[in-house]
Amino acid sequence: MSFAAYIAGRYLRSRRHSRFLSRGSMTAVIGIAIGVMVLNITLAIMNGFHTEMRRSFIENMPMLTVITSAPEGFTDLGGVLDTMGSVPGITGVAPYIRQDILVTTARTLGPPRPQAAVAWGVEPDLVDTVQPLSAHVRPEPVLLASLGGGEVPRVLLGAELANNLYTQIGDTVILTSVNGEIDLDAIDAVSGKFVVSGYVSTGMYDFDSRFVYLDLRDARAFFAYRAGGATLVGAAVADPMRADLVADAVEDALGPRYHATAWMTLNQNLFHWIKLEKIIMFLLLGMIVLIAGFNIIGILTMMVGERRREIGILLAMGTPRGRIMGIFLLDGFWLGSLGVVAGSALGLAGIWALHTFGFKLPGDVYFIDTVPVLLQWTDFILVAAVGMGISLLAGIWPSWEASNLQPMEIIRYT
Repeated sequence: MSFAAYIAGRYLRSRRHSRFLSRGSMTAVIGIAIGVMVLNITLAIMNGFHTEMRRSFIENMPMLTVITSAPEGFTDLGGVLDTMGSVPGITGVAPYIRQDILVTTARTLGPPRPQAAVAWGVEPDLVDTVQPLSAHVRPEPVLLASLGGGEVPRVLLGAELANNLYTQIGDTVILTSVNGEIDLDAIDAVSGKFVVSGYVSTGMYDFDSRFVYLDLRDARAFFAYRAGGATLVGAAVADPMRADLVADAVEDALGPRYHATAWMTLNQNLFHWIKLEKIIMFLLLGMIVLIAGFNIIGILTMMVGERRREIGILLAMGTPRGRIMGIFLLDGFWLGSLGVVAGSALGLAGIWALHTFGFKLPGDVYFIDTVPVLLQWTDFILVAAVGMGISLLAGIWPSWEASNLQPMEIIRYT
């Protein structure tokens, strides 16, 4: 053990008449531990929200969306699908019809209460190549393939939407839409009966409470699309984080009348806000560690005052001032280390508890029903480094003050 480390360890042990220093040291350690713990748990929760939000867009919406500016819409849908499928990086393509609608069901008591929803006309044989829709179909994934056919067309309702409508499998719902050009003097609404054949449960409240899925051919007939018509063409990308580059390649392949948009472009403001919020939360919660750092300054300052006579003797014996300074820097470093280690352990325990046991959230307020957590080791190391850095910085002023004491004056007057 080096001389500075030995003396620093002795100085951390409080004398009998200086129990206040011991309590103050523990307060500083606890303050740093709380700050590190809260920072780690908060960042893990924010990472979890970011990841879940990104997963929700990737799994429940096309990663790549292609629309056309042509007034007549997609005139060669098959050719567009073939061209997109040949672009490197695309793993699947499928046509969609998207339309805002009202969904109504008969009620035992009171008048019908329509629910606003979004209808998705999908091709059952192709949609799974773009998004794993069948994996979310309840009670059986095969219900997706059975959407087409039958005397009365079938639909799949979002699980939360079905709960709001009090519908069960086999019940009849009425879809209402306004097709064609809207004339405020004569709004022509179209309604049709559909049988509920199953539910779609993605775990994302915003989707499960709004989305209705029907066969693409039934959607064309109901929304008055011509044969081969579609609102958009969706595509899946091998690397979701390079979807914007693939979108540029798709536009080059299809020509100027088509526009491709990647999922991150559609939601760039949302993801930018999430990153900004993470930085702000880091700075705000980092103030807890900073306040604990001021506690370390106070503790070391009092320690220097208590140990003035010993410091004077050490200086008189020829101890270099740099070594005196190192003694108190080590004390601050050790106090910070204890706090960082304890806070990191508590943070890991809290993250594990949230991941294992979960914490329920109101699904109608948040887009998920449990608190998501994702530990990123870069954040974990950054928090520990910030805690250690603040501890070292907190020891600079008291250690400099100790190293500049005059030994003869101290010994003469103490």
